[in-house]
Amino acid sequence: MSAMTNSYQQYKKHNVMMANPMELVIMLYNGLIKKLRQAQISIGGNEIEAANAHLQNAQDIVMELMMGLDLSYGIAQDLLKLYEFVHHQIASINASKRAEDIEPLIGILTSLRNAWEQVHNENKGGLYAAGQDGE
Repeated sequence: MSAMTNSYQQYKKHNVMMANPMELVIMLYNGLIKKLRQAQISIGGNEIEAANAHLQNAQDIVMELMMGLDLSYGIAQDLLKLYEFVHHQIASINASKRAEDIEPLIGILTSLRNAWEQVHNENKGGLYAAGQDGE
């Protein structure tokens, strides 16, 4: 089974290495939503240590999203405020272990992820497809 796990890890690493910046943001959102769902399940199963680990991973992902912002754009400053809110909410959930507080965050993050996916899909024939990925 460890050979299969290693192959999967290599597959994931390859996907990250080949992704353009917009795809990386979408991957981060997917990971964040996944970690929040795992925390929700862990809290429901009274698995406090697992819930703590998932919520801390979720906070780490939010920090990655924050660090990736180019604050010279107004929209990035708005996203920063939203990410700060999400980060604070995750910390509060980790302290209270209130699983019901996770669903509203998942709703917000799913909407944001869907917006990023829409922009990405609309731009597939444009900037990134031409190999001009902002470098």
